[in-house]
Amino acid sequence: MEPSETHSFHAASAPYSRSVRLSTRGLRVALLAAATAAAVVLTGCTAAAPQEPVAGQRSAAAPQVAERPVAVAIGDSIAFGKGIQQDQAWPALVAKVHDWRLTDLAVSGSGFLHPGWNGTTFQQQVDQAVALKPSYILIAATRNDRLEDPAALAQKSTELVGALRSAFPRAHIIGVTAIWGSDQPPATITMVDDAFRSAVEDVDGTFVDIGFPLVGHPEWLQADGIHPNPAGQEIVAKAIETKLAPKSLAL
Repeated sequence: MEPSETHSFHAASAPYSRSVRLSTRGLRVALLAAATAAAVVLTGCTAAAPQEPVAGQRSAAAPQVAERPVAVAIGDSIAFGKGIQQDQAWPALVAKVHDWRLTDLAVSGSGFLHPGWNGTTFQQQVDQAVALKPSYILIAATRNDRLEDPAALAQKSTELVGALRSAFPRAHIIGVTAIWGSDQPPATITMVDDAFRSAVEDVDGTFVDIGFPLVGHPEWLQADGIHPNPAGQEIVAKAIETKLAPKSLAL
C-alpha cells in the first residue's frame, strides 16, 4: 500500500505545481505589460522637445518705464506761484513740457541777497536743492535784489551757482532773467540780470533772456500789478520754452 500512497501523493501534487507555474508566468507577463506602458507614458512626457512659439505668439517683455528726471526751482514769489495754484507757476509749466519731476523751492520775497518772508535767501534753497540731487536746476533772477549792492550781488550769485555746479557737475543749470510786471522796468533790473548771467555762463549753464513779456499787459497780472496770473505765467513759460527749444537738454 505504501507505493500506491506514494503514487497517489505525486498524482495529486502535479496539477498544483503546474498551477503555481502558470500563475507565476501570468504575473511576469502582467508586470512586463505594466512596465512597458509606464515606459511609453514616461517617454511621451520627457522625450518631446518644447515647441518653439510661432512669430507673433512670443510674449514680449514689458517695457521698463524710465524714471522721470528730478528738477528743482529756486526763486521768488513769481516762481513760487503766489496768488495762484503752484502747478500754474512757470517752473511747473516748464517741467510739465519736459516731463520732469519738479520740487519748487521758491520762497516769496527772497533773492540772492534779499531775505524772503521767512528770513531766508536763495542760499537756503540751494542747500535744499543739493539734498534732492536734481538733474535740472531752474533759477530765476529776481526783482527783489534790484536795490542790493551790485558787487555783493554778483559775488553771491557766483558763489551759489558755483556751489550747485560743484555738487552736480552734469546737471543742467538753467538761469532765467528777472520777471517784471506790465510797467517799464528800472535800470537796476538790468544790473540784476547781468550779474546773474555771468554766474550762469561761468559754470557752462544755460542762460535764458526772456526780456519783459508782461510789459504793457496788465491783464496778465494779478491786482497787485507784480505777480502774474495764470495767463501771465503761461506767457512767461512759453517765453522760456521758446529760448530753450534750440538748446540741448539731454542728460
